[in-house]
Amino acid sequence: TLAVQDHQGRMKPMDTVAHEVVAKITGRSVLFKLEPTQMFLGMIMQPELYQNVPMIKVGHKKIAVTIGLPETTKYAKFTDFFSREDNSYKIFSAVTEASQKKPLEKTQYDKELLKIDERVNVAFMAYQGSLLRIFPKPNDANNKWMAPMDAIKDYPKAQSDAVKMSISAYFQMVAEGLKTANWSHADLALKGIRQYQEKYGSAVIPSQSHIDMEIKYNKFGLFSKLVPLYLILGVLLLVFAFINVLKPAFSMTWIMRVALVVLMVGFAMHIVGLGIRWYIAGHAPWSNAYESIVFIAASTVFAGVVLARRSPFALAGTAILAGVTMGVAHMSFINPEITNLVPVLKSYWLMIHVATIISGDGFLGLGSILSLLVLILYIMRGKNGNENIDRSIKELTNLSEMGLIIGLFLLTIGNFLGGVWANESWGRYWGWDAKETWAAVTILIYATVLHLRFIPSMKSNFIYNVSSTWAYSTVLMTYFGVNYYLSGLHSYAAGDPVPIPMWVYYSVAGLFVLTVLAARNRKLS
Repeated sequence: TLAVQDHQGRMKPMDTVAHEVVAKITGRSVLFKLEPTQMFLGMIMQPELYQNVPMIKVGHKKIAVTIGLPETTKYAKFTDFFSREDNSYKIFSAVTEASQKKPLEKTQYDKELLKIDERVNVAFMAYQGSLLRIFPKPNDANNKWMAPMDAIKDYPKAQSDAVKMSISAYFQMVAEGLKTANWSHADLALKGIRQYQEKYGSAVIPSQSHIDMEIKYNKFGLFSKLVPLYLILGVLLLVFAFINVLKPAFSMTWIMRVALVVLMVGFAMHIVGLGIRWYIAGHAPWSNAYESIVFIAASTVFAGVVLARRSPFALAGTAILAGVTMGVAHMSFINPEITNLVPVLKSYWLMIHVATIISGDGFLGLGSILSLLVLILYIMRGKNGNENIDRSIKELTNLSEMGLIIGLFLLTIGNFLGGVWANESWGRYWGWDAKETWAAVTILIYATVLHLRFIPSMKSNFIYNVSSTWAYSTVLMTYFGVNYYLSGLHSYAAGDPVPIPMWVYYSVAGLFVLTVLAARNRKLS
């Protein structure tokens, strides 16, 4: 398998490039039951054919109408975006207008326009072969690799001729393989290109074991499979837990054993996935948004197994929160690609700092989801109370408090370690950066929640659980709010604010209603 250099300089197998291109253009991992590598090679070798295949995700009915298709169209051809008369780009003016708007002014149509413009451009680069950067430039100080046509134009004559001969031979042998189903000649041509890579790109070419591992990682899609596993397990266990609390005779012994085994299997897969990603990337897998969210989910499961493996409600809450967190990691605005680290992030202090902070977030998340379940139990108990429900409320409150204590400890230690990294990177321990400020706010809020019980008038299970549930909003603000709405020095922060999604408002309103309903039955027996 050939190694390819992306525009950021990361070396990856062609299989990864194919997966990324197909996912970007189609919005799916597989289309027409073709493997991504098949589709990607087809786009390069038979561009005229693939340009007339409806494979570019449209995303908005108004865009479909603009390019002359029915508004129900889901996928468009590459040729649909260009006028037959003068070959002009049909959505050029609309894209230009949308790109000039401020983020808060952009409508859903504007956002989809920019997305489809990117898809069309990626498709164009694939058809041109410019994404196939497989030929290292001889004796280049920056270890730059080029696509075939660029290499033929730019390289010295000897290497240029070698590139021309090897790529021509490969394409001819692939064409032969498509007709005869005999790929032995194509494999030989591929071996010749691989030898060229090893001769001129040995400084950066990944080992065969790295390439094979990344291909397996792409094929299995481990993390996406954990989303339904965690969610189904959590929902089923939650249903059984509610049945058990309403009918104590209902035994949970075997259900809990099976659930714990399934959760442990999921956790083992989670850790293996993180380990594989670490091996592929060559650095700890918590350096960008996707990786850190995946790690938060893993730390949540770890927290649940350590603290709450004997409680059905707590174990259910653990699985549900882990599933939701993994689901967020796979939303469209989160980029799952493995990337190179920028120099400022190549610090072991950063690795320790982020791991500690994120582990703390997992424990804080567990504490908050348990408190949320307690509020639901308050609603279920009614004004007259229920002995079994009251017992569960007290048990979950204790577990939640344990989670918050551990989480706050890790968060505080992680914040100090972040100061050490900041001093190493920027020459100062603290600078009131947005992330630093909100991390401090989170620590203060959780310290307040944990000390409320020392105030006689505030010593109440209900007050604690309400505070614990709402306190998690500071963690979300520190993570998503700072990273996507405020400017800062951190690795995936974006300073250009975008509109707050409507579901955030609905979630806040729903949580407020839940709090009010729970308050009616807040006095425990």
